[in-house]
Amino acid sequence: MKMKKILLSLLAIFGITVGGKAQTEELQTGLINTLTTTANRFEKSNNAFLINIIKDNVVILQIVHGGLIEQARTEENTFNFSFNVTFDNEKDNQNRFTALKISKDFKYYEWDGIPCYALNVGNDKNKAEEIAIKILTKVYGFDSKDLFEFEIIRPG
Repeated sequence: MKMKKILLSLLAIFGITVGGKAQTEELQTGLINTLTTTANRFEKSNNAFLINIIKDNVVILQIVHGGLIEQARTEENTFNFSFNVTFDNEKDNQNRFTALKISKDFKYYEWDGIPCYALNVGNDKNKAEEIAIKILTKVYGFDSKDLFEFEIIRPG
């Protein structure tokens, strides 16, 4: 619950409204569709966005515009897909994450004592999909056929 409050506080700081309409789809299909929709809507205008990947009314993973995360921001601040993976009192999940080869590409930082990992993958939808699936299946134990809600949030 603490993480959800932190998330809502971060969103409020950036003027992002919560409550967009979520689509329910299988993990892999939903990711592909959501990343494509996000690129189509926001890449040309370089608008900020946030993708919530939700299971059982809990945001499990987020993919955001890197401009929203200092550790993933580039000088040019161009459109990109970035991950901000947090582990608030989730030591087992954090250990599974750090055991993954991909975790070495993430930048570690702490926010209010919470271990966080950030990674900017540019506008590479395939890499974003691959990383998200790996985290959701290897760290959290979901299956690529599991149903998730995919919510795209834009600045309000």
